[in-house]
Amino acid sequence: MTDVPSEPTHRPPRRGNGGLASAILKWLEPEDNPSGVIYGTIAVGAVLAAESTRRETFADTMEATVIILGLYWLAHTYATVVGDRLKTRGSLSVRRLWRALLHEGSIVKGAAIPIAVLGVLWGAGVSLQTGVTAALWSSAVALVGFEIIATVRSRVTGAQRFVQIAVGALLGAGVLLVRVVLH
Repeated sequence: MTDVPSEPTHRPPRRGNGGLASAILKWLEPEDNPSGVIYGTIAVGAVLAAESTRRETFADTMEATVIILGLYWLAHTYATVVGDRLKTRGSLSVRRLWRALLHEGSIVKGAAIPIAVLGVLWGAGVSLQTGVTAALWSSAVALVGFEIIATVRSRVTGAQRFVQIAVGALLGAGVLLVRVVLH
């Protein structure tokens, strides 16, 4: 096997589920900050796990989730900017803030999976409890999926692959465990 890049093909993009899945994966995996996608998935999973569904509505749950996600995104942006300024002794600027917001925007992409599941199930008329549970599971499954993709790309085999995927599964299970402990 060689490391020579293959020649680009001039075929039209595929249609259907394979093309859709590929487009979603490409959108979710930004080249400059893929870890942000993981953070966003974990953050929204933790928020959903902590949500009480006894007296709330879908609208309340979505609103709280989006507000907390926004605060998390701003907190990461602020930490990035101030941390960089402490290292470089630079000043605060709109340009620096904007670049950090864009960089940390991958957090929102990771959160999109469980939020989309919650929204779709709200539209489908399922109970809030079922919607939150499904969104929480989508977060856990996404974390395992990200680890599987990373493991396959790393070209490890055997026991290493198993251990690496188990780490992702443990993190996903941890998000689910928060729900069990709090409710």
